[in-house]
Amino acid sequence: MANNPPTLLNLENIRFPNGLVGLPEWKNFSLHQTIDMMPIAILQCKDEERVSFIVSNPAGWFPTYRFDVLDDDMKLIKAKDVTDLIVLAIINVETDPFAVTANMLAPLLINPKSKLGVQVVLHKSPYLARQPLTMKTMGIRLEEGLMGLPEYKEYILQIVDELMPVMLLVSHDEHRISFPVVNPWLVDADYAPKLSKEDQMALRVGSQDELAWFAIVNVNNDPVEITVNLKAPIVVNPRTGEARQVLLSQSGYQTMQPIKMLDVSK
Repeated sequence: MANNPPTLLNLENIRFPNGLVGLPEWKNFSLHQTIDMMPIAILQCKDEERVSFIVSNPAGWFPTYRFDVLDDDMKLIKAKDVTDLIVLAIINVETDPFAVTANMLAPLLINPKSKLGVQVVLHKSPYLARQPLTMKTMGIRLEEGLMGLPEYKEYILQIVDELMPVMLLVSHDEHRISFPVVNPWLVDADYAPKLSKEDQMALRVGSQDELAWFAIVNVNNDPVEITVNLKAPIVVNPRTGEARQVLLSQSGYQTMQPIKMLDVSK
């Protein structure tokens, strides 16, 4: 029985000999996760750099999640013990109607020692290909869009767990466009952004203290270089849902600021 996979690692050059279900041509991937990003990770396709998947440990959502692994699958990824495997479920975000689900019927199994992976389809399983996940959500509108993506204005902010620092910002119009975001003060406790009067007026607040702030997490090919954009945070008026991505005039903040270990226990 496969359950409770080990803590996720950052792995390069993972190969799925059979590709993914329905996508046999995509075989080469990398897996990026820091403690800061838990409970999600990013599975980046190397064969098509524009393709990445949000993935998560299914046992984190369903502690009783268990299934049998076939001997042929174990041989394919050169694994001897199922407890050594990393088990992941692909997270799906749908907008009409809005729903966040996980593919629990076809989990990904990765052997971190051999760097081989396989996606298996469970038979006679109670789990679904679109298993609903419980998330708190908030709709926001970026009147000017995000920098580089002005055409997408409606987004959904998904709070996975109030105890977890990372959230997801998903385009309402194009659900394949999504970004991990984080409270910037969890990355830099001394973060002191200064919002212009113009931005405050556009967001209809008297003080920037009335706003919620988010920084986009950048996942690069090198897991050591996972960064956050502290130079151009997203600011949200939680009362109206109006939002803006602003470019701070202050020096000292970077668009690719190295991420630090977060301590959310305090």
